Formats: sequence, C-alpha cells, structure tokens
Amino acid sequence: MERPPVVAGQFYDANSEKLKERIKWCFLSDFGPKSLPKGDSKDYFAAISPHAGYVYSGPAAAHVYKEIGEMKKADTFVIIGTNHSGLGPSVSVFPEGVWKTPLGDVKIDYELSSEIVTNSKFAEFDTQAHTYEHSIEVQLPFLQFLFKDVKIVPIVFRGDEILEEAKDLADSIEKAAKNLDRKIFVIASSDFTHYGRAYNYIPFFGSNDEIKKRIYELDSNAIKEITHLHEMKFLRYVHQTGATICGFAPIIATMFYAKKHVKEGKLLKYYCSGDISGDYENCVGYGAIIF
Repeated sequence: MERPPVVAGQFYDANSEKLKERIKWCFLSDFGPKSLPKGDSKDYFAAISPHAGYVYSGPAAAHVYKEIGEMKKADTFVIIGTNHSGLGPSVSVFPEGVWKTPLGDVKIDYELSSEIVTNSKFAEFDTQAHTYEHSIEVQLPFLQFLFKDVKIVPIVFRGDEILEEAKDLADSIEKAAKNLDRKIFVIASSDFTHYGRAYNYIPFFGSNDEIKKRIYELDSNAIKEITHLHEMKFLRYVHQTGATICGFAPIIATMFYAKKHVKEGKLLKYYCSGDISGDYENCVGYGAIIF
C-alpha cells in the first residue's frame, strides 16, 4: 500500500533538493535553533511539533527535530496527527506499506501498528482519515533529513471520548513497544491558536501588538499545562476558553504517553505566523515541545 504526498508543492517544496535546502533553512533561521543537530547523546520520549507550511512553522518544528537528531535514533516514530477532515474512525491507524515524499519512501512498521490495534479498545486500521490529512505528512521530510531509513506508525486521532481514548492509545502504544522490544518516539502534530476571519475565530480586536499579546497569552497558558503534564487541566482550559488548538486530542494522548517516562516537558520555541508575515489579523501559533 502506497500513500502519495498530498501537500508537496503547497506546505513544502516538491523538488527534493529545494526541500533539503528549505529544511536546512528551517534549522538555521532566526526563528529556528540556528544550528544543525550534532551528536546523539540526548534521551527523549515524545514531542509536539507544528504542521503548517514550512516557511511559517518549519523553524519551530526544527527545534523539535534538532533534539531528535541529537538522540539515539528510535526504531519507530509513532506520529499522532490531527484529524482535520473528520473522516474515518476516532482513532485511525494506517496499517502497512509506505508513505512517499519528495525525499523517498517511509516504511510503516506493520508489526507495531498491528500490536497497537490489538491492544487498543478504540484504534482501528483505516486509510480514509489519512487520505488528505497533512499533519503527519509534513513531519516526514524532517525525519528523512535526519536519518537514512525511517519507520513510522501514522495515527490520526480525533478523540470522540478524548480522555478515555487518549489514555487507551497511550497505554496501547507503550504495551506494543514493550511486547516487540521497540525503541519508539511519539510525536503529536498540532498547531496552537488559530485567530482571525480565515479561521472563523475573532474573540477580540485591537492593534497588532494587542492581538499578538492575547494570542501569546492564550497559548502560554495552554503550554504551561502541557509541559506540566496536567492533561485534565489542559482539556478544561481548551473547553473553557474555546482555544482553537487543532490537535489538542493528539496532544493529550502524547501527554498520557510521556507521563509514563518523564515528570515534565520543556518548551523549546514559541511564536506565531504573524511574527513572520506581519499579519496578526489572521494568525496561527506554533509551539515546539519536548518530553
């Protein structure tokens, strides 16, 4: 089974050499970590990475991938994407085959995907939810830039019963990895606040500085709960504020998984698209978080 790229030429370059140069730019950008990964001495278990066009969110994502590039390579990367389309079941696991990008093929770890589905009460094999979804796809060229061979398990998580399904998914991933003796790394793919008419969300008005301040405050309060691994407080905050964090369900699943290994996370970088484009009236926040 082959899943072709659907946002190459839109979210990132379709030409392989230009794509490599763009990813390198993401690392060296003023909004990025300003250096490429060196060494492999770090030890992490999970991360949250944004999924917009590389010119906007790529430098934030590069902060996550610099840390990943400086740890011993995982056997498999489990990527929990945002379900923007609403297609498919609540927890959709892509079964087997390869995902194609301009940088080549990324193999699915079928043994691990099967074990996750077997151990879960909610996860199902499904390809429909993945057909047009970009949130997992945009993570792959970064992994291919870092490593020669990459294996993944793509999961699109909508979360109809968020807490129960998120905990179940985290438990299933942990059990599957132990059963198969896999060293895994979990990535939640999510952007943060979506503000403006382009996103049908206009809760406040003001100058660019005032809008920017409010967006930063909204996301800062959410990120505090995430890095402290307070999944209940984070979910309550999303509901109480109407926070437009598109991947809050994948984030909660990743928080449940991270809690099995660490006591807290670390914010590597935060900014919003307006900081790059100058347009704060239609703006998205990007956070890079490591556990």
